Amino acid sequence: MIEVNSQNYSEKRLKPYLLIATVLFVALFISGFNSDLESASAALEELEQLFEPLGNLGPFVLFLIIFLNNTIKALGAIVMGIVLGIPPLVFVVFNGFIIGAIVSALGSAVGYGVIAASLVPHGIIEIPVLLLSTALGLSVGLESLKFLIGRKSMVRAQLRYGLKIYLKWILVSLLIAAIIEVFVTPYFIVLAGGETILIQ
Repeated sequence: MIEVNSQNYSEKRLKPYLLIATVLFVALFISGFNSDLESASAALEELEQLFEPLGNLGPFVLFLIIFLNNTIKALGAIVMGIVLGIPPLVFVVFNGFIIGAIVSALGSAVGYGVIAASLVPHGIIEIPVLLLSTALGLSVGLESLKFLIGRKSMVRAQLRYGLKIYLKWILVSLLIAAIIEVFVTPYFIVLAGGETILIQ
């Protein structure tokens, strides 16, 4: 088995993986949105129980928790891609379905305008960045598969490339998204006629 230690990896070659991640996310979002009300409500109740303790925290601590949570997820999607790309696939499928189910469950209760206000301000940064992390993980996974079957592989170079993008762009983007989510998004929710709720 030969591993090619090459840095010749371009953004153009990442596009197919980004397309796959996006299609999967949208498909599972639609699936979650169209899931039966009982499943959507159950998913919402589980998340409410999980995040209920966060309501008693100050905004700065909440910001740190959200930022660390998202950065760990993004890093995991990239690094764990070495396991044949399976973890990033699970990551994007799970998140797409859960977000769709939450939007469906809350939409009729608080209105889709409030839901949009709670997701869009930070989501326009956070979601594309997490899709990018998934795409990077999938690219590592394919090279890992090539390595296992004895074909020329750039798994190390792909992993280095993914970590470079993570340090250069993803961390900064998630920092901005977390700031918006904690300190800006609540105002949009109020302007949309809702109470200060938080969807992660």
